[in-house]
Amino acid sequence: MPSPDDVKLPLPSSLQQIVGALLFGADHPLTIEDIRTCLNHVAEQATEGNKETLQLFAEASPREVTDALKGIEQELERIGLGVEVVEMNGGYRFQTQACCGRWVRDLLKVERPNRLSRPALETLAIIAYRQHVAKSEIESIRGVVIDHILKALMELHLVRIVGRSDLPGRPFLYGTTATFLEHFGLKSLEELNELDPTLQRSKASERKAMHKKEKKKETPEAAQQPELPVEPDAAAVKEILGSNDAPVEPLYES
Repeated sequence: MPSPDDVKLPLPSSLQQIVGALLFGADHPLTIEDIRTCLNHVAEQATEGNKETLQLFAEASPREVTDALKGIEQELERIGLGVEVVEMNGGYRFQTQACCGRWVRDLLKVERPNRLSRPALETLAIIAYRQHVAKSEIESIRGVVIDHILKALMELHLVRIVGRSDLPGRPFLYGTTATFLEHFGLKSLEELNELDPTLQRSKASERKAMHKKEKKKETPEAAQQPELPVEPDAAAVKEILGSNDAPVEPLYES
């Protein structure tokens, strides 16, 4: 029985055609390098008859792959198919458009997700803008114990443990996940800064300086250190992430 590679099929007519097939067949967002690696791997395994043509695809630059993705995006928008290409955490994928979510949910028999409470959104906002952050720091800002809220956010895969602090006891540090980006329709955490420039995310160097400052008592040397940016008000950040406490319309992968 001949293998699938022995079956004579016409080769793709364009790089865009290949990229579209890869996005459709993938079970996770693909980066530009994921796509280029696949193109190179196929060319390396090609027979002599197809090798020259497949090598042309393998030599595609990152810019050419990006252009192919943009071409797919524009074509889908033109024909209004209800599917779009989105960038998510550095990768690309197909997903249904948010405006079609209610019909897709009904077809798949998926219930509407539970809404995040105001305390949960405020806690999530603090983690998003201050990550990587210890539980004690979040409680200091909010003024309440957050054990049950933090547990719920982790069960929803919106928050995860990303490391340990240098503070006594080495408490866990928390940050957001790829699911958080997907839930709020963000390409990356940098987009949080674009939502409101007055609420810039904490930089890693600033977080490290804060941890060191908390480890020791106030001294003349410490008093001379430059102050860190004012912490974002949890309620204000919450207004940016979701003013009505409602989740983003669910999106479904192809």
